[in-house]
Amino acid sequence: MFGIDAYSFGTLWPSLLGVAGMAAAMIWGFIKVRKLMSEDAHKHGK
Repeated sequence: MFGIDAYSFGTLWPSLLGVAGMAAAMIWGFIKVRKLMSEDAHKHGK
C-alpha cells in the first residue's frame, strides 16, 4: 500500500486540508439551503 513518511505527509496534508475544507463548505451550504427552503415554505403556507 502507501508508505507515508514525513516528506510525503508534509506535501499531502495541505491538499487533504483543502479537500476537507471544501467538503465541509458544501455540507454547510447544503444544510443552510435546506433550512432556508423549509423556512420559506412555512412562510408561504405550503
